[in-house]
Amino acid sequence: MALQGKKNHYNVKFLKGYGHSISVKNSKIILKSNHDPFSEPEIEEWAVKNMPYEKIVMQGKGYISTEALTQLSENNRNVILLDHHGKPVTFCNGMMDSLTGTKYKMAQYDTFRNESKCQYLTKQIISAKKESQLKLLKLIGSPVDTLSDKENVSAITYWREFAKFIPPKYGFQSRNQSSIKISKKDATDIINALLNYGYSVLAGEISKFVCGFGLDPYLGFMHRTHSGFQPLVYDIIEPFRWMVDYSVYKIANHKDSRKQIKLKEYSYSKDGTIVIEYALIKRFLELLERQFSQERKYNSRYGKKTESGLKSVQEITIGKIKVQNLVEYCLGKQLKIEF
Repeated sequence: MALQGKKNHYNVKFLKGYGHSISVKNSKIILKSNHDPFSEPEIEEWAVKNMPYEKIVMQGKGYISTEALTQLSENNRNVILLDHHGKPVTFCNGMMDSLTGTKYKMAQYDTFRNESKCQYLTKQIISAKKESQLKLLKLIGSPVDTLSDKENVSAITYWREFAKFIPPKYGFQSRNQSSIKISKKDATDIINALLNYGYSVLAGEISKFVCGFGLDPYLGFMHRTHSGFQPLVYDIIEPFRWMVDYSVYKIANHKDSRKQIKLKEYSYSKDGTIVIEYALIKRFLELLERQFSQERKYNSRYGKKTESGLKSVQEITIGKIKVQNLVEYCLGKQLKIEF
């Protein structure tokens, strides 16, 4: 998103560093970032309704006032809190507080208790995930056109093939943390580290949609026993992970060397995990945001359609449509659903 007469702004704002914060002063949202302890902090002031950022990512130790959090939630702005390794701590977004939301949640619980429906949804999620992985491999030039029906075997094949298209200097061989769940395993190379960041932001977007419809993010269908993260969010992001993977591929292979991952932009801690500079994270999240905003023709029942019967929809908006379709499936208004 670009503002006339000003430098380009993106729908995402990344805050990190010494004393970074979100507060309210004179009815305006104050965003403070201080990633460089030897420089003056960067400060932006926005009337919340005019703020160009749809999501704010905060990493590490920072501060957000309850007043700021209330204003952001009421205006559908998402706040994503990450730990020092880029993994999610929590998501702060608005929720549907109405009888309609309660109705949706009860339908979700009824579906969860129906074993055949859970198996059906699991099958649809796995199928959509495989389809998206094959789409990504084709996009980057891989000859692989089929993946195993076994999810663990499929994942191994996918990541080994993906690794062939990442420059060897980054030391990426495979995904060492295949989910966004809380884990003792931290990224040991820059590619895995950026994947962590990307999946966390993607999950924050899907969590906003899930909570916006009043669903319970802690009750999934495929990951029913998954306790490390919000299982329903973990279910729904599966077919959309390719956007993160593609963004990592693009920044690793960018035609402009100035925009590639620079070896000086990250280092290793004593325990072997990755520490990334602010500039690289910011650049990657902006690239990911552009991927989220890409439009494609999609068969949506909502909104104005083109002559072909399809509608131009942003990639991330399709995630919202999938959540709405899930609601209608749980309510019994749809007998089939595709993720």
